[in-house]
Amino acid sequence: RVINEFTKEPFSFAGIHWAKAKFGTTADSVGKFTLPKTSFAYDTLVVSYVGYEDFFKPYQISKDTNEIVIYLQLAKMNTGATVKTKFNKGLRWWKKVVENKNNNNPYRFDNYSYELYNKLELDLNNIKQTSFNKIKLLKPFGFILNNIDSVTEARPFLPVFLTESLSDYYYSNNPYKIREEIKAVQTNGIKNETVLQFVGGISQKINAYDNYCNLFGKEFISPLSSNGDKYYNYKGADTQVIANEKFFHLYFSPKQEGENTFTGDCWIHNTTWAIQKITLNTSPTANINFVNRLSIIQEFALNNERQWVIAKDKVVADLSPFKKDKLSFIGRKTATYKNVQTNQSITNTILAKNKKKEEVIIREDAMVQSNKYWNESRHENLSINEAKVYAMIDTLKQLPLFKKYTNTLEFITDGHKKFGMIEIGPWFKWISGNQLEKIRTRFDIGTTDKFSKQLRLHAYIAYGWGDERWKGKLDINYKFPKTGWSVNSFYINDLDNGKYKHGDNDATIDNMFSQIIRRHNIRQKFLNVNEVELGVTKEWKNNITIKLIGSVTHYDTYNPLPRSRIYTSKNDDIVNAEFGFKIRYAPGEKKIASHRRERKLKTKLPVLQMDFAAGVPNVFKSEYSYQKIHLSAEQTFRIYGFGQVNFIAYAGKIIGNKLPFMLLEIHSGNEVYYYNKNSFNLMNRFEYVSDKYYGLNFEHNIEKKLLNLLPFMRKTKVRQFYNIKTVRGDLSKENRKFNRSEFGGYHLRSFRGNYYTEIGTGFDNIFKFFRVDAVWRFAPPIIAANGVVLNSTKQSFGIFGSFRLQF
Repeated sequence: RVINEFTKEPFSFAGIHWAKAKFGTTADSVGKFTLPKTSFAYDTLVVSYVGYEDFFKPYQISKDTNEIVIYLQLAKMNTGATVKTKFNKGLRWWKKVVENKNNNNPYRFDNYSYELYNKLELDLNNIKQTSFNKIKLLKPFGFILNNIDSVTEARPFLPVFLTESLSDYYYSNNPYKIREEIKAVQTNGIKNETVLQFVGGISQKINAYDNYCNLFGKEFISPLSSNGDKYYNYKGADTQVIANEKFFHLYFSPKQEGENTFTGDCWIHNTTWAIQKITLNTSPTANINFVNRLSIIQEFALNNERQWVIAKDKVVADLSPFKKDKLSFIGRKTATYKNVQTNQSITNTILAKNKKKEEVIIREDAMVQSNKYWNESRHENLSINEAKVYAMIDTLKQLPLFKKYTNTLEFITDGHKKFGMIEIGPWFKWISGNQLEKIRTRFDIGTTDKFSKQLRLHAYIAYGWGDERWKGKLDINYKFPKTGWSVNSFYINDLDNGKYKHGDNDATIDNMFSQIIRRHNIRQKFLNVNEVELGVTKEWKNNITIKLIGSVTHYDTYNPLPRSRIYTSKNDDIVNAEFGFKIRYAPGEKKIASHRRERKLKTKLPVLQMDFAAGVPNVFKSEYSYQKIHLSAEQTFRIYGFGQVNFIAYAGKIIGNKLPFMLLEIHSGNEVYYYNKNSFNLMNRFEYVSDKYYGLNFEHNIEKKLLNLLPFMRKTKVRQFYNIKTVRGDLSKENRKFNRSEFGGYHLRSFRGNYYTEIGTGFDNIFKFFRVDAVWRFAPPIIAANGVVLNSTKQSFGIFGSFRLQF
């Protein structure tokens, strides 16, 4: 049998012949073949397949191999496929496929349903017994090497993770709805329901008929794209008959390096011009990180001998931060489809149960199905190596040393250390420094899900050795099971350097790395915040979230900010009581929730939010009366062929006079060299405040569209972007006078109805991790109280760096 070592898929109709005996045969559609023995004592079996390098296997008459697993290297195509005839039949076949795409696209139906079997496997690749034994930390786990795949003659791999799911899947185009009912799921240690939802089918959808495919967040041009001839060379290879049906074999390869394209082949039905099977391999110079190899196989079948429907999907990726021949991970996701039904009224009836557009239902008994159930229900049997994975992982989890290693790794990467029902950390906040506290120490403690899955308690205590003050925080969060309701409350008495209630992602004052990356000659400005807040949140299944908030806050300021007593006539510090609400609508948004945090997964749809708050005087000695509203829209989407766009548009207004600056809109600045996408990076903290404003943050990552014009840049993975951040704001005359905003200095100023703008560009993905931003600042002039325009000494250009893990 002729098998691809990487994807484990058969090579249909591969050619096999004896080099000396000069006779051979062709493998069938599932890679099987029978070949009489050669008459020579020594001969060589030659296996060939279009687009791949030939494979040579020496043969001796004393030995006999009845199953061969081959590893074919993709052929190197410097100038694309060579067509020796004047008429390019491959190009003609491609045109016919494109002409008939609307008739053959498996997702063209108004609705469809099927039984879906998903299997996700993770293997360690390039495992070497000698290297494994040399590492002292790994020696105790030598027994797992007994599970190394022993069939392949190429590079051995070790299966280490396997998960399966079986579900009923329903889909409609208009209105767009998806419903997946997971009947059975079998995993290694994953019990979190929100994570299990991503094991099913909603998290993946690849369609070779689309003009573009999204892989690891990157856009790839499909060889079946309507303008594929601009990016691919096509070659007609041969013709085969399968079950009395004729199929054409089409091979495709990229026209030039540096594009996100594929090499591969497909089989085309000669009468309907539908794809029966297609194999896509990412080109070596594709702009994607940590992916040594990536293959996609899609198979289609005739349903009732009339319609082509999806039969099988397989995605195989070799992932590694190291070089190709070093240790890597191979992820294999296989999806098979049975009982495909199209345009059935019952499908719409079932979808009518949905409370939101995409819904995943996990049946109560899904995680407790028996082995007998799985043996009878899974669409394809597990291989010998796959069957060993479940037992191996269960054994590993019981080893105390394995638990120690995993806990240590979690502590280093996550920052927290668990001790049963409690945890401490993060470690990177234990000691830090700033210009006021000099040396700051902090200790956090919180509960884990072993204490309660619904209730989380967290607190920290901190001490500043410079100001000789204790600080701290206590917060309580409770989620009511399966209702969408939650309650959170906190008390805090601590310093704040401008992050308060803005949620940007600069380095905080109690991060041990923050002072290292601070911009020079900028004095830190601090508030002390003493606050109690209570919030009640309701989240509906249509992704609308409403939160009601009430708080009482005492503020105190430190030089060089204005002293607190100029803002109050009743108290020693500034006291404010505020009640409000937030409404957030995030259509299609998915999230992975853990006990400590939630990670939101963006879609291409906009996220809308409205915040309203009102100050209530004479409550707990509060002094200020106002109403404020803030509106925002955020979206990330791709422009096919031109990269990805991110933007945030926002506007707000605060109605009220004689309000201290911390109750106004403090425009977010950045005082470190680490680039912040949500802030103005050449604006200082507390530099500008407004009571009415609107603005836009816009970034377009054009990836390699321009860099590919330079031949020497095509093989690099460097990406390019540009961005614009602008805001227009103003401050009423009363609020300007009240905040001393016209008395010189470079903080608490107003835009006076002008625009503040920062324009930037730079390069991303430098050495796969780093990004460099060049930023130019265009700020309004500084006007003193007497109308004199002052010269600003603010920096008008800056270079910023950042890093991130990205594909």
